[in-house]
Amino acid sequence: MQPVVYRRRRDAISRGERQWRADEDALVTIDTAGSERRFLWKDMISVRLCFEPKRFRPFRYVLELTPKKGRKITLDNAHYLGVGRFEDRSSTYAPFVRSAVDRLRAVKPNMHALIGETPKRYFFLLLTTLLVLGALAFALVALPTPIDGLPYANLIKFGIILLMLPIFWRVLGAMPKGVPLDAIPKRALPPG
Repeated sequence: MQPVVYRRRRDAISRGERQWRADEDALVTIDTAGSERRFLWKDMISVRLCFEPKRFRPFRYVLELTPKKGRKITLDNAHYLGVGRFEDRSSTYAPFVRSAVDRLRAVKPNMHALIGETPKRYFFLLLTTLLVLGALAFALVALPTPIDGLPYANLIKFGIILLMLPIFWRVLGAMPKGVPLDAIPKRALPPG
């Protein structure tokens, strides 16, 4: 099987495009100087896939691989063009990610991919949402409002609090989930 190649420039400090290749036995990276580094699929301990937009990169999808030794490998579909300018390289990134997941599945059939937020970021997102929702509820109950004179003021305040619950449910939907590598939902993979 032909290895799938993906090229991108990460940021302004990068001298040029780095090449990533999904070989049968390893993830291979080749820098601008031609140095090659291999990360064996059998040494990967975790994989994370998600849609994670950022400023200037609303199209950003992320693949994170964690080897037994060394730092986490983070790849996305955003190619740096200049200050605040990024190119969407999903056309080459999507086949690369699918190939990498297929190779991982072949080597580690019982491995699960983490979909959604990282556990640490999810904890802070959930905590912030609960604090905001609690502060709103407290403000509506404890502070005087212009609707306090109405006959159904308490029901209106309760309705306002209920209208805020979809935000909380959306945060709950971002909970990190582990899924088998052959059951990764489409929302976690880049289009194309």
